[in-house]
Parts: sequence; C-alpha cells; structure tokens
Amino acid sequence: DKTSRAGPPTGAPPWRVFCVMGGGGSSSGNGRRRTTRTSGEPTSGRAVAAAAKKLRDLQRRLKFRGCLAPSVFEAPFEEAAVESLYRDLAARFRLARQTLLAVWLAAVTAASAGLFVGGAALGSSAQHGLLWGAVGASGVLLFALWTCVEADRLARRLLWSGTQACVGDAREHEALAAQVAQLRAQLGAAKYEEATMYKLLFRGQTRLASFSSGTSGPREFLLAAPEARSITSAVEGEPNLAIALALSGRTTDWDAVKRAATRLRHRDYGLRDYYVDVRQAFPELQLYTVTREEYKAGHRDISSGLTPDEEYRRTLGALFALYWLARVGIDGECGLSFGVDDDWAPRKIPEQEDLDGSAALKKRLTFYCNTPWKKLLQLLVDAGMLTERGGRGGAVEVAVPRMCAMLALTAIHDVFKVEALLPRVRPEHAPFKGFAAGDVINDHDVAMYYVLDHFPEALPSFAGLDATQRHSVLFTQSKMSFNHGWLVQAEAPPHALFARFKRVIMAGEANPPDVSFYFVHWLTDLAGAVPNPLDGSERLVLGFPYQVLGSFITSFSVLSALATQTETEVFETYLESYWRDAAPRLRLRAPPPGGGGGRPRRAPRH
Repeated sequence: DKTSRAGPPTGAPPWRVFCVMGGGGSSSGNGRRRTTRTSGEPTSGRAVAAAAKKLRDLQRRLKFRGCLAPSVFEAPFEEAAVESLYRDLAARFRLARQTLLAVWLAAVTAASAGLFVGGAALGSSAQHGLLWGAVGASGVLLFALWTCVEADRLARRLLWSGTQACVGDAREHEALAAQVAQLRAQLGAAKYEEATMYKLLFRGQTRLASFSSGTSGPREFLLAAPEARSITSAVEGEPNLAIALALSGRTTDWDAVKRAATRLRHRDYGLRDYYVDVRQAFPELQLYTVTREEYKAGHRDISSGLTPDEEYRRTLGALFALYWLARVGIDGECGLSFGVDDDWAPRKIPEQEDLDGSAALKKRLTFYCNTPWKKLLQLLVDAGMLTERGGRGGAVEVAVPRMCAMLALTAIHDVFKVEALLPRVRPEHAPFKGFAAGDVINDHDVAMYYVLDHFPEALPSFAGLDATQRHSVLFTQSKMSFNHGWLVQAEAPPHALFARFKRVIMAGEANPPDVSFYFVHWLTDLAGAVPNPLDGSERLVLGFPYQVLGSFITSFSVLSALATQTETEVFETYLESYWRDAAPRLRLRAPPPGGGGGRPRRAPRH
C-alpha cells in the first residue's frame, strides 16, 4: 500500500479542509473529498495538492461516504495536522483491510469444507448430500457476507471516531496557539509598562539588561539594578573623574532624602514608597553596576564575588533593614522577620497550621518572638536618629538630619566593592593606612575612607551633609578591629577587645552617639547580607543564632560608653548587664558587690 506508507510532504502553507460527502449536494459523484481555500490565503502548491489527493484516494478506496458532515473540517489546519490525519486514516485502513481479508479467507475455507462434506455424503444418498452441501455453503457464504458488512461498519465507526479526535486535537491546538499569541502580546505589553514605569519613577534610568521579570515575580521588577556607564582605563584610579563619569551628571535629590527620613515612622508610609524615595534620592545607587570598558584578566566586577545586581540588592537589603528598625512598634517587627507580600505589605504572624512542615517559617517566628525589639529601638535613640518626646519612654519621632546621614551612608557604603572605582593613592596623600603612593586601595572600607577624606565632593550624597554628620559617617569607615564574638562569648580580656576600638574613638574624637551610629550601620549592613531584600533579613532571621544576636543587641548600649570610659569599666558594665539579663534564665543571684575603678569582683559561690 504505497499510499498508506508515503507521508504527506511538509512545508505547505496553512489551508482549510472541507470534507463534503455524497448526498450533501456539494460532493462529486465518486465521493471524492473537495479541498477549498478561504479568501485571501495563498494559492495551492504542489505539496498541498499532493496531501489532499492522498486523502481523497484513501477515502475512495475505503468507499467512505455519507459519514462526515461538511462542517466537520471547517477549521484552519497546518500541514502537520494534515499529515497527522492522513497517517491515522491510513493506519485504520490497513487494519480494516486485514480484517476483511481474514474474514473472506475464513468464509472460503468454510464453504470448501461444506462442499467437501456434501460431496462425501453422495455415496449414501446423492440427493440429500447435494442438498445439505448447498445449504451449508450458502449459510457459510451468507455469514461471511454479514461479517464483511459488519467489519466494514466497524471500520467506518473507527475512522469516524478517529477523525473526530484528530479534528478536535487540531482545533484545541489552534485555540492554544491563539492563547499563546495573546499571552505573548500581554507579556510584551507588561514588559513595556514595567520599563516605562521604571523610567518614570527613576528619572529616565533603564534597568540592567540581565534583569528578567519573568523569573523574579510581579513584586520585584522595581528592584532591578539601574544600568551605568563603563569606566575607561584613562580614569581608573581617579575617583573624582571615574565617579563623575559613572553618575552622568546626576546629583542627590535632597527633597526625596528628607521626605524618606521624615516619613519613616508614618503608618501610611509603605516600603514601596520608601524605596522609590531613596532610589530617586541617591544617585550613587547606580554605581553598583559600573564595569570596566576593557576586560582585565584576573579582575572581577565586584570584589565580593557577587554579581553587580546581587551587590545592589544587598545594599537595598541594608536600606530596607534601616526602614524596619526605624518602624519598630509599628510594623517593623513583622517586616524584618517575615518580609513583605506581593503588594509590599508586611506579612502577618503565621498561624499554627502554616508552621507545619516549614522549618524556615518556624525560625522566623522564633526570631520575631525572641528579639529584644525595644533594645533595637533604643539603639537608634542612642545614635541620635530617633528622639523621645518628653524624655525616656515617651513617643518616638525621627531626628531628620541624623537619619539623612544614615540613609546616605547606607546607600554609598559598599560602592568601592566595584573594582573599576577603586582609588589610587596620590603622592601627596601617601602613605595612607598602609598603602603607598600609586597603590590601588583594594580594601573597600579603606577606599571609602580615602575618598570621603580627600575627595568628599565625588560622592554628592556625602558632600551635601553638614559637617557634624560627615564626621559621624567618616568615623564609621575607620578600621575598628573589634571582634564582637570575643565579647559575647568571653574569649578575650578588655584590652585585647577594646584597645584598637578605643584608639579609633579617641583619634576621631567620637562621642557615644557616634559609637551607637556605627553599630546601627554595622547591624543594617549585616541584615542585608542576603540579596533578597523583600523577604526580610534572612541573614539575621535564618542564618544567625538568636541567642548570639540577642547578646550583640544587649552589648550595643554598653559599648557606646567607650567614648567616655576605660576598656575595663566598659567590660565590667557589660558583664553586669549580661548578669541581670541572664539571672531569670540561669537562676542567678544579684550581681556581686564591689567598688568601681576597675577593681576585681569576686563572684559568690552557688
């Protein structure tokens, strides 16, 4: 059967197939199927004509008339649909033909056997033998004829159901293809709307080319890092030139900075509003995606090993942590612990049934329940970023100049992880903290101190602060060499713990609020370490033992006294504070009595 073995040609244009059978008034006398085209479609080619001829030939060979209504195939088909229909009909035709051959063979065999039996009976009674032989052969032939008719009807039913299934699949495929086209159009429109909104909100900036809204989700398209200019080798090492080139003339929007600081504790000031304000405010946020124009072997774009987009998101995480800390008592606890939903609203405290099977959610709830939130809020008060009206315990409000300084510091603090922006020490500034003239400062904290100290105008968000706030920001970039773990785990004596920290404080003429200001910056930087800013502080919540974090938070109020007390006095004060906090849990007595001035105290025996 060459017709059934040969497949239809490919590459034909779309066309419509109308199956018109005898008795419908629109078919030819021999029952051939007619193929017509809708207006406006291309004229039939050889491939389409050949495929249609194969279907008509198959129909004629099966004598397949009167089963299909003219409207069955009134749907546009691709060449693949014609090929599928043809192969299905050909396979069913082979099955029907094999069945008919088997039935006819059985009928002929039975008829032969009947004649043989009749002939054998002639020996005793010729008249009866011929009569029974003829009756037997006629019965077998009639049975064979009936079987053939039933087999033909069965084949027709199979062909009809198979054809209906093929047509249904083709129509479903066409509907799905239309839906895909519609979704593609909607996705294109959504991407255009996202890009347009991004440009409008962020003063004409465009998103980083590597960003994909299809993988990030509907709530995160605004978080895409902005594109920035590449730095040429001619300006590398010159921060005043390189940063000016990367900023493309953008300056700090101080109205947006003050709006963000002023409204931080307003209940209706949502995280998305805050993010739009800080993005509009600080042009330095686009520095995180700066790259070199020429590739340098052995160098990376970001010294931390992350991608520019991830480092940008870590900075957003620190900014968001500052937002949540400033809103403790409003919704900051939930935001820092559980993150936000698709509408950027803080997620609620989970119910018990939500905790089943979710270890991460249980950790978040534990963090929410065990974190000393009042001490965190007090840290911002001690840093001068918040004030208490009417004295300690009164209503809390934002100290705008101090909060603006922390916002600016948080926005710029990791800019020099971008290797293309690292400064080179000029001869008039050498040596500088261990770097000689001509050396590239490859420590991002030291590089920041160098630029803030010698090129303050290069970073407009720092240059616009008043002298007091610039002094506090510069202090935070000093090398403190303070190991917090040594303190909370009692692993070093006072001098080893605080000597370097104390010298930096004295050299910078820092006061207690400056020390607390440093610890706020340290905490928000740690909180944003995981580049998922909308999921709360995953570093603090999921990756930090809450007992250790609680000890850190307890120590903040004590360590600020380093500006006015000796190392030993601060150490003793911390031990007393820790003793009081641990007394209910460990069933300790009151702290042992003793004189001041750093004299040793003997703990009572239990």
